[in-house]
Amino acid sequence: MPRLKSPAPEASRATCDEAALVALLGRIRFGDASALGQLYDLTVGRLHALALRVLGNADDAEEALSDVYLQVWERAASYCPERGAVMAWLQTLAWSRACDLGRARRRRQPRGLHPDGTPLAYVESEEPGPQLLAERAGAGARVQAALAGLGAAQRRVLELAYGEEMSHAQIAEVTGLPLGTVKSHARRGLAALRAALDDLEGLA
Repeated sequence: MPRLKSPAPEASRATCDEAALVALLGRIRFGDASALGQLYDLTVGRLHALALRVLGNADDAEEALSDVYLQVWERAASYCPERGAVMAWLQTLAWSRACDLGRARRRRQPRGLHPDGTPLAYVESEEPGPQLLAERAGAGARVQAALAGLGAAQRRVLELAYGEEMSHAQIAEVTGLPLGTVKSHARRGLAALRAALDDLEGLA
């Protein structure tokens, strides 16, 4: 990966045209180092602010971002437009890496668990999460099939909530969706997932 400069405190946070970001990812996919530099300049301000909020330390935030842009360089082809905007994808990568780095640095003890096995910090209601639904269904393959049947927005919210361990407010920040919409997607997505699992279990 080409060497990237450290983000300046005044790094731009201006919203970039989505088509331009998609085009840059396309060039990065084919090894265009200058495209990575342009993507970095356009997005580092927002990503650095996000990582800094998670980690509380500028050096750690820069380390997290180095890993994020390395991921972008190596895995640009993994970006799927149907699952969200480029900035949302980058913010998800930054959030995930910052959380991983923070846990490693602070050597935190495992978080307490909700009775259904979901981390307490990310439970927004008493609704069972995908993990408990998976146990009830008795097979991970059924969960994957049920998830595939959800709408893209509902699936994305559930993935961020239970896969990336984000709260509803954090998902709203990363995706740009209103908080009420995120909560609605989570509630309806879980309801649809339960119904799909019931149907699949009945067919088993």
